[in-house]
Amino acid sequence: MCWARHNESSQQRAGYSHYAKMVKTGTPVSRKYERKSKVKKVAIMTDTVSYMSKQVANEHDVTLVSTHVIINGKSHRENEIDLARFYEQLPEWKKEDKLPTTSSPSTDDFLQAYRKLSRQAQAIVYIGYSPKLGMAISAASQAKALVQDELPQTAIEVIDSQTACGAQMLVAIEAARAAAAGSSLSEVVAIANDLIKRVTFVVILDDLYYLAKGGRIHKARPWASTKITNTVLLEADAATGGEHTPLARCKTKGQTLTTLFDIVKQRSGGKKLHIAINHADALAEAEELKEKALAEFQCEEVFISNIGPLVTTHTGLGTRIFSWWHED
Repeated sequence: MCWARHNESSQQRAGYSHYAKMVKTGTPVSRKYERKSKVKKVAIMTDTVSYMSKQVANEHDVTLVSTHVIINGKSHRENEIDLARFYEQLPEWKKEDKLPTTSSPSTDDFLQAYRKLSRQAQAIVYIGYSPKLGMAISAASQAKALVQDELPQTAIEVIDSQTACGAQMLVAIEAARAAAAGSSLSEVVAIANDLIKRVTFVVILDDLYYLAKGGRIHKARPWASTKITNTVLLEADAATGGEHTPLARCKTKGQTLTTLFDIVKQRSGGKKLHIAINHADALAEAEELKEKALAEFQCEEVFISNIGPLVTTHTGLGTRIFSWWHED
């Protein structure tokens, strides 16, 4: 995995944008940039579907709970699978009609994470992927109910990001930055919920077979049944209720990029962007997206990371995801 950051000269500087926004608008906040104590106010959790790299997770003190992928009847944690080998074998599994199956983190996975983090923080915020894409939010909520009597001093908030992958990661990072700055639980939750309304997720697909096969095609199903071969752009975020919704069909690569960046321009209004790009064995295309974004927009930060086995199972190789939010 690789990721890039721009215009950031010191740790934690690129951000606090929503935290700073709350200060400007008069929303009550804790002491700005308060140093972390041994017991944190708020610990941030997300899951591996955010495709946040270990390096970024460590830098921002974010706990990652792994999803599961079942290959030939055996369950594997997504973050323990050899990704290069998985990419290599996927076409053969498709040919044999023996694609892996997937599952969200279990209730027990969340119970273990809550217990661990309760020793490190007064409160826990889990930011999960859209329930339209899996059962993580449900499992996290069940675990919260089960652990309430065991951990009565630990407040736990489960937040539906209404999206996934890089968009989910961007929300988690902003929440983590606020938590590191000493924000209270209510402040962190407000920041996350505000960003959920602002972040946009667009997936670029050359083949809808995998999405239809896995039952996550949603409102794009009519396009999956057509014999016309096009690259499609689908959106999945708060604006679409967290489900895949058609944006455009494009005949050429150039038309695809033009269409995508026209959407970004229209929605960002020339404001500074925070961007996450994910790809399934398509690094060259991801780097092209990054370079084009840097050339056309004011970018505060740009992250690039691989799409892991769970989402690749449902989207196929070559998938690109472009997610962003803009500052005020």
